[in-house]
Amino acid sequence: MNYLIYILMFLSLIQAQQAVLLDKVSSVVENKIILLSDVVLAANAIAAEQKINPNTNPKEFFNILKNAQESMIEQLLIIEMAAIDSVSVLESEVENALNNQINNIISQAGSKEKAEELLGKKISDFKRSYKDDMRGKLVAEKYTSSLTQKINITRGEVINFFDTYKDSLPSFPTTYDTYHILLEIKPSKESEKKALEKILNIKNKIENGLSFEEAAKTFSEDPMSKVGGGNLGYVSRGSFVKEFEKVAFTIEKNVLSKPVKSRFGYHLIEVLDRAGEKVLVRHILIRPQISESDKINTYNQAEKIKKDITNKDDFINSAKKFSDDNTNNKNGGYLGLIDINTYQISEISNKLKELKAGSISTPILTDYGYHILFLNKINVGGKPTLEKNYIDLEKIALNKKKSDWYQNWINKIKSQFYIKRNPLTYPQING
Repeated sequence: MNYLIYILMFLSLIQAQQAVLLDKVSSVVENKIILLSDVVLAANAIAAEQKINPNTNPKEFFNILKNAQESMIEQLLIIEMAAIDSVSVLESEVENALNNQINNIISQAGSKEKAEELLGKKISDFKRSYKDDMRGKLVAEKYTSSLTQKINITRGEVINFFDTYKDSLPSFPTTYDTYHILLEIKPSKESEKKALEKILNIKNKIENGLSFEEAAKTFSEDPMSKVGGGNLGYVSRGSFVKEFEKVAFTIEKNVLSKPVKSRFGYHLIEVLDRAGEKVLVRHILIRPQISESDKINTYNQAEKIKKDITNKDDFINSAKKFSDDNTNNKNGGYLGLIDINTYQISEISNKLKELKAGSISTPILTDYGYHILFLNKINVGGKPTLEKNYIDLEKIALNKKKSDWYQNWINKIKSQFYIKRNPLTYPQING
């Protein structure tokens, strides 16, 4: 059968064969199986991130599918070995990694609707289906990282790497060494009051007969969970903000909570089941509305902070004191080396184009709030040289050394286990 026709037939059956997919085995590793449906799910996620449409790029997608099959075999082997060494990850790490991947997929696709079209399912369904795979992926990454962390590289090895690959190394992008101060836009007391009144009204409707599921679908302002009736699945401690978690792990089952305030807004929480250290929980979220005056007040606060900054040290100290970005405020607001051609926050990329090294921006508005930027320096890109790009070349050479070690190691591991790979086809096609 013609290869291209075969692939097109394969892809045209993906949607229609969902029920069949669930029963198909992609691979067998010792006494464990990998379902074809899980391989397809992983391949769809990768394709969505890479903007590859299976219908218009069938050959590329089929390669992704084959790579996903092999990656899941390796992942299963590594998880088995990681379990021996008691390697695990927190539920919050899984949740964060899932959210980051979903946000990246939506960003690459251009919208939630287009992302769902590429994934072949709703975002909420994808998140539930892919959670165990993401957990396994993180465990595998953590374990392999522990194996390779002691691998070092000498200056001589970096030089040899550069001499060997310099003609094939791509040009380095221009990067902007950037710090920021983020001020989140806080709602007014009036907005807080209205949000509380709204969620109390929803609570009253539920107590008078409206189902929690219907209330969540109708009123909740959490777009990820509302489509599933507010269901967040089974979660472990450490998955959510402390105010939410305190209630979720102390409230009785099937009891509607009082409104719970967190930095996201007001929640109604209900626990449906407990399994060990996990709870099956659902919620309804109402966010206080941000007014124009709230934005103006935050902008004026940002301007006041900016006026008191005269140098880099001032900026770092102000970031530690004022920034609402908890991921980097302790580090003085350091965002790292930003490639403005790929950075996802376009408002920051556009502002960096206007700044000179050593300068501070006016406050700029993004979905996160108002930012003040400090551009420390500009690293001009181009073809790499040892003199200009040694640190980056050292990282690339070290990563290649680790990759080569890993490939040799995993091949040895594979040879020690029974592995069967089934062809990535449907019986209907073969028949």
